Amino acid sequence: MSDPKPPKKPAQTIRVSAQDAAAEGLGPKRAYLTVIRGGQDLGVHVEVGASTTIGRAPEAAFTLQDLGVSWQHAQISRSAAGAHILEDVGSTNGTRVNGQPLAGPHVLRDGDKLLVGESVLRYSFADAMDVDFQTEIAALVGTDPLTGLESKRRFDDALDYAVKVAAQSSRPLALLMMDMDGVKRINDTHGHLFGAHVIGETGRIIALHLGTDGHAARFGGDEFCAFLPGRDKERACGVAEHIRDAVETAGMMKDGIPLKPTISIGVGVFPDDAQTSLDLVAHADAALYRAKEAGKNCVRT
Repeated sequence: MSDPKPPKKPAQTIRVSAQDAAAEGLGPKRAYLTVIRGGQDLGVHVEVGASTTIGRAPEAAFTLQDLGVSWQHAQISRSAAGAHILEDVGSTNGTRVNGQPLAGPHVLRDGDKLLVGESVLRYSFADAMDVDFQTEIAALVGTDPLTGLESKRRFDDALDYAVKVAAQSSRPLALLMMDMDGVKRINDTHGHLFGAHVIGETGRIIALHLGTDGHAARFGGDEFCAFLPGRDKERACGVAEHIRDAVETAGMMKDGIPLKPTISIGVGVFPDDAQTSLDLVAHADAALYRAKEAGKNCVRT
């Protein structure tokens, strides 16, 4: 005869105080919009407040880099009862919620998916820990860990968008293709950690000289690319020369060992040199090849 099974213990409810929840990084849940499909905006999120505008306008609370999105596309407001109400504000392409066209005010519910242009936004509630996790994931997807620059994928999406905007606004767009000189020698002499160090430092120099208007990414290995909206060839070459000089004179050092890389740069400008992002990259890459042929550590167009 088998031993009788011990009686089941009653289920216990573990109560966590608000103070303990805050200490654990939880806290009250708030409403957020997160881009779950949308090119360079993928993973971007914003807390939904009492009034949140969605659109391409720089002053919008949630600015999207999507040409299918109107300048002012949709608006979220808070009702007297505390619910968030979504309304289209006369957008060109309309707004859809969970696949259905938005015909009037819509009370948002946790998990609703908003289609604006080619972007999909998820409305959901999250605590502080959820938001920290989402922020970390977005950084991993969108950032090169060695240089802190944009990931290649995010840069490519941004470049395609920037070329379309430049075509619509009849403004130039400059592209810089850059290749470091001397990294192989540094790797062979001191080891790859030293080569990685100068690549990382060069990425930070590039970001510093581009300022807030430009975008840059590590193209691969010790190659970089960057674009500058609104810059003609003369101004773009000026920026490129500043970057070239800054890398040459940076005085990089690791473990007491001086390291002296340089950088060669090719410049192309839309629409003078190319009409598409792919052709613009090809033109700037050919200019970079000419810089290498000219003896390296120089800028060519």
